[in-house]
Amino acid sequence: MKRNQFILILVLLVALGGVALFLRNRDSASWSSSATASSDKILSFPLNDVSNLTIKTSEAELDLVKKEGTWRVTERSDYPADFEKVAGLLRKLWELKPAQDVEVGPSQFGRLQLVEPGKDPNSGTSINLKDDSSKVIGTLLLGKKLTQDSNPAFPGRSFSRGRYVMTPARPGRVFLVSEGLDEVQIKPEQWLDRDFVKAQNAKSITLVGTEPAKNWTISRDTESAPWTLVGIKPGEEVDAGKAGSIPNFLSSLSFTDVLAPDKPATETGLDQPSTLTIETFDGFSYDVKIGKLMETNYPVLVSVKATLPNERKAGADEKPEDKTKLDKEFKDKQKTLHEKLEKEQKLAGRPYLVAKSTVDQLLKDRSALLKPPPTPSPAPSVPMPPVNLAHPPRPAASPIKTPPH
Repeated sequence: MKRNQFILILVLLVALGGVALFLRNRDSASWSSSATASSDKILSFPLNDVSNLTIKTSEAELDLVKKEGTWRVTERSDYPADFEKVAGLLRKLWELKPAQDVEVGPSQFGRLQLVEPGKDPNSGTSINLKDDSSKVIGTLLLGKKLTQDSNPAFPGRSFSRGRYVMTPARPGRVFLVSEGLDEVQIKPEQWLDRDFVKAQNAKSITLVGTEPAKNWTISRDTESAPWTLVGIKPGEEVDAGKAGSIPNFLSSLSFTDVLAPDKPATETGLDQPSTLTIETFDGFSYDVKIGKLMETNYPVLVSVKATLPNERKAGADEKPEDKTKLDKEFKDKQKTLHEKLEKEQKLAGRPYLVAKSTVDQLLKDRSALLKPPPTPSPAPSVPMPPVNLAHPPRPAASPIKTPPH
């Protein structure tokens, strides 16, 4: 190639690069040339009047409704919602202000994912707020998120640093907010109130399983005493670590989701369950019924009752100056236990889904609670006599056979 031709091609490439850069900057300018900072809130609605919050995408819809003062998840048969999570989102929407206020044309709405759900492959997420008369008092359309890498030490991970939003109250205007609004989730199980039974200070635990190996009772005399296996046989020894892990799981139980109250027991296996019965030093009694495995979770039914004393028994040598203090401690504890009982009794009658990894720690065979039997020591080997290499042993002479006459 001649030198003049090479120079000409180089000039053309530079020119094309300049044109491409100009077009890119012009396209970017169509988004930001009219950007202005605004101190006005994006939505204006009476925060305390919101009684319904609906989140919708092209794939699904979530409906949160306040009934008798309690937020509930419609898609989970009105199971109580996490109040802190709902209230936190509503306050964030109420306080939401734009970082940039940009005028764009409808042709760019799809690019920013600011299209009503179901109307375009690039549709966004809509939020509708209503009062107790079902009147719409606020609407927001969530579009594309702006993300950036969180830390060079963790490549591939990113977090939201902003999002494009739009409201029908200001048609045609796009707001860039500094909130990613990642808490706007469409899965119902992510909005459930996570309070669950906590069988603490266990005194005895009994498993009645669907097979003989899963039938056992462990107990202890005091909260600091070691766990023993009821009906232990001669030669058996309880593994304190394995037995002690069971009450630890029961005191921190959690669930992944809930099923409808009318879910047939024949489908969940709760018509023929394994049953854990837990008695505590505080006077609580729990029944935990466990059904058959459903994918990665077990259906579980819980019920609780308690026998709580009304009066404290004073000690024989109790001093008058200690009585006031001890009486107050007793009343405070009983108040806490009554509140715990009232809260946990509301959980009865609803099948919960508990992770397989948790339930497997509870449905142990009786043999899994025991230390393995000691391995018998091998018989000692008989040492071989030493060999004198200087005078190796001679092979034994073969007997001489006498020929027959």
